[in-house]
Amino acid sequence: MLNSQLSALSKISLQLDYLNPFDDPLDVVTQDDIISGSVAIAIAGFSIVLTIMAITAYRKTGISQLKYIAMAFSLFTIYLGIEALQELLPLNDDSFDLFLSAIMLGILISFFLGVMRKKKNHIET
Repeated sequence: MLNSQLSALSKISLQLDYLNPFDDPLDVVTQDDIISGSVAIAIAGFSIVLTIMAITAYRKTGISQLKYIAMAFSLFTIYLGIEALQELLPLNDDSFDLFLSAIMLGILISFFLGVMRKKKNHIET
């Protein structure tokens, strides 16, 4: 079952590589390209699932720390999307580097706030 899922993911990533109109026509898709594309798709999927889970948990519990964790997962999903867009389109890499660094800083700050903030209803003894 896992083998068939990996095969399907590799076929999707292979087709995505062929959809890129700016790709070098002499570029040959290797097994490493298929594996890295499959892993990137799996990471993006897992990031989306974690974002949904954090948002759902925040709505159910109202714990303020989960708001920051959900924001960090959302920023990470955006980060992955921008990296994928950067790979597909022939845009200037330097223009995205600062933006991606700012998103990564936002992810770190969000995780820090999610871990370090105290609950508002927490009673200290």
